[in-house]
Amino acid sequence: MKPNKWMKDMTFKEKVEYIWDYYKIHIIVGVVVIAIIASFVNSIINNKDYVFDFSLIGTSINFDKEMSFQSTVTRELLGTDKGKKQALVEFYMLTKGSDGKYKLDPTSVQKLMVKISAQEVNIIALDKDNFNALAKQGAFMNLDSIKELDLSGFKTERLPSSKDVKAGTYGIDLNKKNKYLDEIGYDYHDKVIAIVSNSQNKDLSIKFLKWILDMK
Repeated sequence: MKPNKWMKDMTFKEKVEYIWDYYKIHIIVGVVVIAIIASFVNSIINNKDYVFDFSLIGTSINFDKEMSFQSTVTRELLGTDKGKKQALVEFYMLTKGSDGKYKLDPTSVQKLMVKISAQEVNIIALDKDNFNALAKQGAFMNLDSIKELDLSGFKTERLPSSKDVKAGTYGIDLNKKNKYLDEIGYDYHDKVIAIVSNSQNKDLSIKFLKWILDMK
C-alpha cells in the first residue's frame, strides 16, 4: 500500500492498516491519556473515607460475610446519609507456629503496628496474650474514664499501675454470646475487645462498643 493512495479507493482492511501506520502514535497516546483520566475519575468517585476501623485478630472468620458485616457497622455508626464515609473491618489471622502457639505472621504484625501508629485503628478484638503485651505498653484506653460505658455485668481485664499505664480497666472479655460475631464466624471466645488509646473518633468507638456488646 502506498501512502498517497486515495482513501476512497482502499478496501476496509487497507484503510485500517493506513490509519494504524500513520496515526498509531496518536492512537496509543490517546488511549493512554483516556485510561489515566478514567482511572483518576474512578478513584475520585469510588474513594472511601474510612472514619472507623475495627480490627480483629483470630484463627477464623467467614470472609464471604465480612463485607456484609462492614456495611452493617457503617450503617449503625454513620447512618444511611454517610456520603463517602465508611467503617472498615479488617481481620488478621493467627497461625500456629512450630512451638504450637498461635501468632501473627511478621507482615500482619507490621501492617497492624503501622496502622495503630498512624491512629487508624479504633477498636481491636484480640487474644489475651497479645492484649496483655500491648496493654502494658499503653496501647489501650482506660475504660474507667468513659462514663457512657456501663461495665457492670461484664468480665473485664484490669491492669495494675506501672510506668506506662495507670491502674484501671483496659479491656472487656468477649465471653458472652455475640450474635454479630457469630454471624461472621469470628472465634471470639477467650478474646478481649478494647479501644486503641491514640485512635481518632473516640465517640464512634464508644458507640460501636455499646452496639457490638448490646450494652444498655
